[in-house]
Amino acid sequence: MDDGRMAAALEHPLTEAQSGLWFAQRLDPANPIFNTAHYLDIRGDLDVEAFRAAVDQTAAEAEALSLRFAEKNGEVVQTLDPTHRPLLQIVDVSAAADPVAEAMAAMRRDHETPLDPTRDPLAANILFRLGPQRFLWSLRVHHLATDGFGMALLTNRVAELYNAARGGPAPGPVFNAIAKVWEEDAAYRASDKRAADAVYWREIMGDAPEVASLAPGKATTA
Repeated sequence: MDDGRMAAALEHPLTEAQSGLWFAQRLDPANPIFNTAHYLDIRGDLDVEAFRAAVDQTAAEAEALSLRFAEKNGEVVQTLDPTHRPLLQIVDVSAAADPVAEAMAAMRRDHETPLDPTRDPLAANILFRLGPQRFLWSLRVHHLATDGFGMALLTNRVAELYNAARGGPAPGPVFNAIAKVWEEDAAYRASDKRAADAVYWREIMGDAPEVASLAPGKATTA
């Protein structure tokens, strides 16, 4: 198989959920609302290298964090790109006059910067070192890759792996491969349930205002 065919075989369309997010961002590309983020205030002894290993392993297991998107022939495709994997960055702000303010300002800049999913990595992991026994861990992910519940799962997974490395209980099973998500979405698109859902929502939304469009006029074909 040549390189072009191999690349095409690795490309997948947007899922139903992603399609709505993609369209919304294209309407308002400068809006950072599509970023979801939180930070964890870590106080006490932290084995930084064990924490790095836990974060990096979680980033490898959660394949959606490495997605790359492209527009081809009017269609949007996604593929896995290991170069977009959000490995842990460590930023030492302990020498700042106010380390907390310095870290918070850096996080705010990151969280409030809109991402271009066709160019930018979707996620970032940053550990700010405030002092010998205080750290802030920032996790920021675009909604195309996860939601608030997924953020909690990612955080819990890092904690599991870190604790296991420090002699705690063995971690639980890894996340499902993203291929399973794509398979389930493709099955739903081809199912009678999707057709029934479409009929239901057309009836419910029959009197709704006309939707916004990226095109200058109405479509002439379905």
